[in-house]
Amino acid sequence: MVRKHIARFLCDKLRNALGILLLSAAIVPSPADAKKALTIDELAMMYDIKTCAGCHEEKYEEWKTSSMGNSVTDPRVLRAMRTFIRLAIDREEALERKDLTICLDCHVPQIKDASPELILHIGDLVLTSVEERNAAKREAAIKELSKLNINCRVCHNLKSTGYYVKPREDVIYGPRSIDYSPHEGIGFSTVRSDFMKTSEFCAQCHHCPPAVLWKECPTIYTSYIDDFVSKGHTDTCQDCHMKGQELSHRFLGPSDPDFLSSAVSMTVNARATRYIDIYENNKMPAVVVIVELASHAGHEIPHG
Repeated sequence: MVRKHIARFLCDKLRNALGILLLSAAIVPSPADAKKALTIDELAMMYDIKTCAGCHEEKYEEWKTSSMGNSVTDPRVLRAMRTFIRLAIDREEALERKDLTICLDCHVPQIKDASPELILHIGDLVLTSVEERNAAKREAAIKELSKLNINCRVCHNLKSTGYYVKPREDVIYGPRSIDYSPHEGIGFSTVRSDFMKTSEFCAQCHHCPPAVLWKECPTIYTSYIDDFVSKGHTDTCQDCHMKGQELSHRFLGPSDPDFLSSAVSMTVNARATRYIDIYENNKMPAVVVIVELASHAGHEIPHG
């Protein structure tokens, strides 16, 4: 009997203590919530790269003109996100505008530090950048969004340690070992990350679960594993898309004609024929064109 009373007493005390902890957690905002950016400028400042450009000018210039450096403002990306908003989010009861994070998680990984209000504002800017008839307003929206393109801090900090290891905020991660820490003067340590040399590093954004319900985001990483690695190949994404001893930050892709021609060979055959218009009872000259594409890449083409 005494043991039962003691056990009940301890349970009551534990329940009360747990209640206080839960109440405290509900009242006191977590540090993560407290520092959510309310504006684009605030979010951009969290990932500011002015100091990077000062020392790594060549890499900065390569990145700036790359598809990575235009991860939001590429016209194709803006139109795709506009379509997702208009044809999916605005029509499906289960979706809300904040669900634009489905796109932004990869095109703007910094979005994890944005407030819900800012996410909605970004969605409005996407619509303005595509649909606004006034050219000046369109350009102004694109200029604002350009502050959120993937940059040095995203790859060399935010994404540098993978899904399961949280990166330290005061560290610049890189793929190589160095004998000194060149970033100490700006408040950062320099740490080697072998993960950054793997294809899994790229897969954090260039891979969606194979079971996703929309075809707009197919999984290129699965294609790489199934069609390339499974056949004994060992090249990584970086081996092809960051060629050279100095690791080009142009992130070569299909927008580069020379790179594309090395990845795909094309044969075109054409023959003359005639087209019969049965409604007008007329024959017109026509051409039959047969195009054959052979991929030499480490994944399906086209892909993304």
